[in-house]
Amino acid sequence: METIASVLPAIVSTPALAAALQNWRPRQPIPPWNEALAQRALAPMYRLSAGCTAEEIQSATRLVGEVAERLHRLTRAYGEWRIFEAGPYFDLTPTQVALLTRVVERAATVHVVFFVDALLPTFQAVHQYAAQIRARTPASVEQDEMICATLAGHWQRMLEVVSQVRAELQGDISFLAFSGAMEEQARWAHIQPGPHCSSEAPWALTPANALPTLTLSVDFPLPAFRQPGRKRRLRRTWQRLYRQQGERKFR
Repeated sequence: METIASVLPAIVSTPALAAALQNWRPRQPIPPWNEALAQRALAPMYRLSAGCTAEEIQSATRLVGEVAERLHRLTRAYGEWRIFEAGPYFDLTPTQVALLTRVVERAATVHVVFFVDALLPTFQAVHQYAAQIRARTPASVEQDEMICATLAGHWQRMLEVVSQVRAELQGDISFLAFSGAMEEQARWAHIQPGPHCSSEAPWALTPANALPTLTLSVDFPLPAFRQPGRKRRLRRTWQRLYRQQGERKFR
C-alpha cells in the first residue's frame, strides 16, 4: 500500500500535511519538520512575519508574488544555463532546494513546482507540533483531547492564512497563471483517511482536492539544444521533406 513517505519524503503543502495527519500510525510517524526551513536559515525574501495573523498574510502575499515573478523570468532564463541550478536562481541552499522545488525536464518541456506553503510560520507550527505529538503516546484520554484541540487550533489558523492569501491574490494575473493548486490537490486526492482518523478532525473535513494551497508551478518549452533526440528528429524531418520534394519532381 502506498504510504505518505513513499509519495513524498517531506511534507511541503497543505494537502500533503492533511494526508499525513489522516494516515498517521504509531509505526509510521509523520516526517519531521526540517530546520533548513527555519526563518533564520532562509534568505531575506523568504522570511515571513510570525505571531500576528494579519502580518503573516501580508508578508506571505508579497512572497507569493515574488516567487511567481521568478517563475515567470525562468521561462526565458532557463535556456541560459547549461545545467540549471535552482539554488542560485531561487536563493536557496541545497537542502531548501530539495524541499521547496521540483524541476523536471521532459522530452520537450520543463515542469517547475515551488511549494510556498512550507515557508508559512503557521504551516510550520502545525507540522512541528504534529511531528512531536505523533511520536509519543499520550498518558491519558484527557491529555489526548487537549493535544488534539491544540493541533486543531494550529490547523485552523494555518488554513485561515492560506485562504486569505489566496483571496488577496484572486485578482492577480501572475498568481492565477502560476497557481499549482489543482495539481497539488490532485496529487493527494487518492489517499484516503486511515481507520484511526476521526471524521470530525479539521484536517479530515475538507477533501484534498478542495484544500487551499499556495503551491506554484509553471510549464515551458525545453530549449531546443537541450531536447534529447533533437538532432535525430531534425534529420528525419529533413529526410521526409527531401523525399516529398523529390516525389513532386517526378510527377
